[in-house]
Amino acid sequence: MSKRDDDRNAVVQDTAEPLGQIRDSHATPGGSIISAVLDIQRHAITRNNWIKSLECVYLTNDRDSEPTGKRRRLDGGESVASCTPGLLRRTYLDPVSDPERGRDYVAVSYTWGISEEEEEQESCQSLGGFYIESRKTGEHAQPSRIRDVVWERALHYAAHVKCDTIWIDQECVDQENPKEKETAIQNMHLVYSLSRKPVALLTHVIQTTDELDLIASLLLEDVQEEKESAALDILDEITSDRWWQRAWTFQEDYKAATRMTLLIPHTSNLEHRKQTTRNFLGRPLLGTLPGEICIKSTEFRRHATQFCLRYKEKWPEMAATCNRILATAGKYNVLLQDDHLSSTYSSISRSMTPTVLADLGRRGILAESDRLAIAANCCSYTTRLDTTALNKCGGSLSLSILALCLLNGEIMENDPRPRRGTLADSIFTYLAKQFLRSFRPPIDEGLTFIKSCRFVDPVLTLSGTQTRGHLWRLGKLIRPLKRNKFSTVPPLEALATDLQYRRYGKSYADLAMNLLGWIRESSDASRAGKHQQHSGRKLFAHTRPWGWREWMTDEVETALVEGKPLRLASLVKSERREEYEPYSAIFVGEDADDWGDDEHNDGYAPPTYVFTSVRPVKDPTRLSDIPKHVSLEVDIEWPGNDEPPKDGEHPVRAKEGYEVDLPKLYIKRWLNGLCFSGPQNTQKPVLFPWPADLLATNSGK
Repeated sequence: MSKRDDDRNAVVQDTAEPLGQIRDSHATPGGSIISAVLDIQRHAITRNNWIKSLECVYLTNDRDSEPTGKRRRLDGGESVASCTPGLLRRTYLDPVSDPERGRDYVAVSYTWGISEEEEEQESCQSLGGFYIESRKTGEHAQPSRIRDVVWERALHYAAHVKCDTIWIDQECVDQENPKEKETAIQNMHLVYSLSRKPVALLTHVIQTTDELDLIASLLLEDVQEEKESAALDILDEITSDRWWQRAWTFQEDYKAATRMTLLIPHTSNLEHRKQTTRNFLGRPLLGTLPGEICIKSTEFRRHATQFCLRYKEKWPEMAATCNRILATAGKYNVLLQDDHLSSTYSSISRSMTPTVLADLGRRGILAESDRLAIAANCCSYTTRLDTTALNKCGGSLSLSILALCLLNGEIMENDPRPRRGTLADSIFTYLAKQFLRSFRPPIDEGLTFIKSCRFVDPVLTLSGTQTRGHLWRLGKLIRPLKRNKFSTVPPLEALATDLQYRRYGKSYADLAMNLLGWIRESSDASRAGKHQQHSGRKLFAHTRPWGWREWMTDEVETALVEGKPLRLASLVKSERREEYEPYSAIFVGEDADDWGDDEHNDGYAPPTYVFTSVRPVKDPTRLSDIPKHVSLEVDIEWPGNDEPPKDGEHPVRAKEGYEVDLPKLYIKRWLNGLCFSGPQNTQKPVLFPWPADLLATNSGK
């Protein structure tokens, strides 16, 4: 998919420039980064699902309608159109309402332009071998605008996986209809995320037995030490393929996820060796499609990432080559681990959004404004920016990216101590520094969990992000009692009993009853056959499809078993914030020493606060909409507090004209917890002030 910006009216590519310089160029005199972002906010739009009727094509079987009626037979009994013209007819699928049949299509990912290797082969440049049915009744079929080699490889693969229907952008989106093309651009990710058989056509040709064997060794994690340098070279060559360098193909690969298959062509003399190369289970390692190496993209990227991380640790002088491969084909759930060199699973505490945006920014594209649509698609953003309007006003790409993140509730550090990103940073560097880095995913799929850690229905104002949720005051600190190793009572049930019967000093009956009620609800769902396993972690039944409370239950139970401290918490009601409500939540410390320095002899620690907000998917019919959840330990500046800040308090104060009647929250860290707010306690508005640098104004000259 591609479209050009008018050179006279286009989004400005400024992602390499410092934010301070961008502010001076785009903000009004005396304005700030935030004032410029609020101006961009005027162009926010909501995405609609375009994919309800998906236009695809198939190679006709009606020989009388084919221009020549000729086909050529391939090894293995498959057939595709020969170099003489073949006719492709149009058909329509409904992947939303009819997922069984509507998603059975091959979504082709390829580059429109010819690669350097293809330029040397005349056969790769030919057109006219395939005709495409006209959209207008009565008009003759026209030669396809897609090169013959692309059609032949795509049809070859489709026949191999026994799928007749193909989606390919140049012919399945009306390139002469600007409105349809713009809508398709905003929803292109759905085509690849819903396809059962997405395929990528790489063009780097594997020519030698050594190259083939190195690829096999990488996938088997069995590269001999003397061949490691050669393995790095082959990875560098493959990831230098034009397909890895384009922004649109980045999106297609990212959204197709585990289903994307890479096709890497090889010379015919390697066919037998490829076919006989097996994995540890005796199955074909490189596929059985004649002329092509078939590898799942996720597997290729995982093995490439692990190899390059180890290699640059061993040979630091090769870091530049390794980093180039990692920036091109890195596997995020390996690359973003807190200890990615660990031989066991390592936790992930940071969002992949800054990395996704930076990787996208490095890739080539014809229209800079298209990066905004691709970024929104990859990050599952429901709020978009009208790129046509931004092009007309020549908006900043950097500020538009920042606006896109904030409009969709991404969480950035706003505690002025310590200072993180500055106006001397480019947008990608700033986001990498400023995004929250203390997430604690309670599930193995850490990046999936963190992707949903976003503010609910954020509203951008001059003073900060306004959102809604519950405020909790942390109170009683409890350290789990030693359990009888022969006890059959589940940890959470034992805790509820201990809380009710004064094992922790007082009777906390309200919280105990909430816990017991939740246990009964979970048990009823389990008996109804809804008990589930999630990534090897034993959870309570998922009475909600997204499992937030079940995940938090698992966190509390794990803390009880591992001896982590817990804090009981009560709701803070804004109209009576000095009053203490009964405890109705439990929050989990990071380790056994958490809150230890603040603990008093009576088991209490100085009060601190937590903000939580949870929202399931709003509308299941809106594909790619995700649940949202927030659980942050915060410092609070209450409205009406005009006293000068004391030692340890935040010096930030609202300026004239800013919202001053909402609690201002400053993030300390992510804090998991199991909460029972009750339907009678509605979520209240709060404000997360901006990082100070974003409010710094220009000289006004």
